Amino acid sequence: MQVDKTAFIRFDTNSYSVMPEYVGTSLTLAADDLQVRLSDGSTSVARHDRCWGRRQVIEAPEHREALLAHKREAQEPKGRDLLRATVPGIDALYERWVDVGRNLGSMTARTLKLLDLYGAQLLGAAVQEVLERGLHDPGALASLCEQRRCALRAPVPIDVRLADHVRDRDVIPHDLETYDEKPRRRN
Repeated sequence: MQVDKTAFIRFDTNSYSVMPEYVGTSLTLAADDLQVRLSDGSTSVARHDRCWGRRQVIEAPEHREALLAHKREAQEPKGRDLLRATVPGIDALYERWVDVGRNLGSMTARTLKLLDLYGAQLLGAAVQEVLERGLHDPGALASLCEQRRCALRAPVPIDVRLADHVRDRDVIPHDLETYDEKPRRRN
């Protein structure tokens, strides 16, 4: 049976968990009245009590913990790497966040949002000012970004989220006076 991307195997309308390193692989399933066993060749991968319900999720706590740890490893460094590559001084700000016990995943997400809204140059200047002032609060960072945007008279950043089915998000401007013209009658 094939392990899906969420580290589960479907059997008899139910979902049984496995460790995330088996995602995308095929495992052998053996089931009886009491248990569902999954193996990779001769290696036992998972063992669950058989569930006779329908559409139930049977998950071992160690599988969930491993999956969450795997997701954290996959996501956080990408955001941090992007910030390190585009925002000078961000490492010093990360050190402050660690010193004061901030959640680095949350700080990374909030700072990435500021990067998207204000751009690398403006965010970089705000990070330098936060460091100079001895601050570490993400609200102060956002406030400094906004102050710098206002000083530059730059347009207000708007976070527009479009549905996945929208292919073209750019609107080509045209003369709106054409809407005022009366349509010609066709005979």
